[in-house]
Amino acid sequence: MRTTPKVADNKTLWDSNECAAYLGLSKKKFMGDVACKRTFPKARNVGGSENRTNWRWVASDVMSWALAQKITH
Repeated sequence: MRTTPKVADNKTLWDSNECAAYLGLSKKKFMGDVACKRTFPKARNVGGSENRTNWRWVASDVMSWALAQKITH
């Protein structure tokens, strides 16, 4: 049985699916409306190419960004 090591949030990298799930959005909504915002944390390309499937965000940066957003009604 293989286990995943516990990694601190400031070291954990999330893909677009994980970011979308954390924010309660679809991947399409996340990529089209959130990831492209200037205020959203910058992604890291861990694959060394321009392939979008290699973009990752630091989990703690995404969490901090979400908590900093103002509630609008």
